[in-house]
Amino acid sequence: MYEKEEDMLDITKKKLEQVVVPEQLVNTAIQLGIIQAKAKRRKRNKTLWAFSVAAILILTLVTSIRVSPAFASAISTIPGMESFVHLLHLDKGMKAIVENDYYEVIGIAQVKDNITFTVDGIIIDETGAEVFYTLEAPHSLENIDYENIKFLNNSQELLAAISYDPPDQETGNRKEGTFSFVFSDIKKLSSMNFELQLEAEQANKTTVFKVPFTLKKEIKSGKIYTLNKTVEMDGQRIEVKKIKVYPLRVALVLEFDEENDMKILQFEDMRLEDENGEVWSSIQNGITDFGENENKENMYFLESNYFKEPKELYLKFETVQALLKEESYLLVDFAKKEIIEQPSDRKMEILNVGSNTIELKYRPIRENHMYSLFSQGENAKGEIIDIPRESNWGDQDEQFTEVTIDAKGIINPVKIEFVAYPNYLNGSVSLQVK
Repeated sequence: MYEKEEDMLDITKKKLEQVVVPEQLVNTAIQLGIIQAKAKRRKRNKTLWAFSVAAILILTLVTSIRVSPAFASAISTIPGMESFVHLLHLDKGMKAIVENDYYEVIGIAQVKDNITFTVDGIIIDETGAEVFYTLEAPHSLENIDYENIKFLNNSQELLAAISYDPPDQETGNRKEGTFSFVFSDIKKLSSMNFELQLEAEQANKTTVFKVPFTLKKEIKSGKIYTLNKTVEMDGQRIEVKKIKVYPLRVALVLEFDEENDMKILQFEDMRLEDENGEVWSSIQNGITDFGENENKENMYFLESNYFKEPKELYLKFETVQALLKEESYLLVDFAKKEIIEQPSDRKMEILNVGSNTIELKYRPIRENHMYSLFSQGENAKGEIIDIPRESNWGDQDEQFTEVTIDAKGIINPVKIEFVAYPNYLNGSVSLQVK
């Protein structure tokens, strides 16, 4: 019954033997995986067994994944490991989660329309969840996508921003990935019972999966630092209200003084730094803040240092995007296909205005990082207009963005607020948290 998995481990071991890493570490991990698998044959079903081996390997080998790209490549061939390797490279807070055994193996599968969807495991706290999954079928899964993704706690949907990478691995009949949920509010979860729901769509066919599971590990609470301290940068006053440290992320609550003459947009280098200079930086991908970015509380997310206990902790930032409030938007007449108002510094060039589109050109805001320039619009009646599509492309010298406005909501003129722009405050901030 388990010959396939043992063959997989033997193949993996041969791959690992070709990688230059500490030999004893590799052999120990592989042998431990095989021993654990044999010991649990009569207790575990096939799916859970396979993922248990993967969990053992990642806990043992996490250091080498960070050190050796070749080793990481070999490890990512093991079922359930590819998404882990990706996250470990991006976020050292995720590395700490794995090292401190906060990841929970689930290993529950559901089969529909000859497709097997498996919830491999989860990392969860009061700010959100990372749900690791595998999708398999005896036929090709190319061009498959997901719709109506929901995450439920005690049968109640958790309102959240959801992100995931398109399931486009080279293996046509097997996809591995992660659904990232960032809850709209930090909340106490009412029970340990959860359910992941989604629709997998391929070739005009929809397959609905609903996978319930119950957690066994404790969901850790946040460490709260209440500050209510005001800092100033280039004449703009910012109140740092609270810093809430959770396993997945740090939630930083800021409020901007209503007397500020500039609209604060993005904090490019916001970070926590300990007494030794170790840095936990702002999140590079996915949701980074909630709020209106003007005169209200805003929540920003940083990498987590939850499993660290520094003697001192500082909040620091220098590179802050901002615009004068009276110039922090585009005012567009789509009927005339013209821009009525825009920032006077002309750091962005309007290339074209269509019946419901705008194309812009500008110097890249930040190296190796593309910002969405807008989030929504407002028509002449004060009604919110969605921006269903914003395309970004370019190189290190020029950046281009094409924005598509929901045509049904257009009543001219339309006001579109910037949420990112290449204009910066002068100065820096360093605030001791602990």
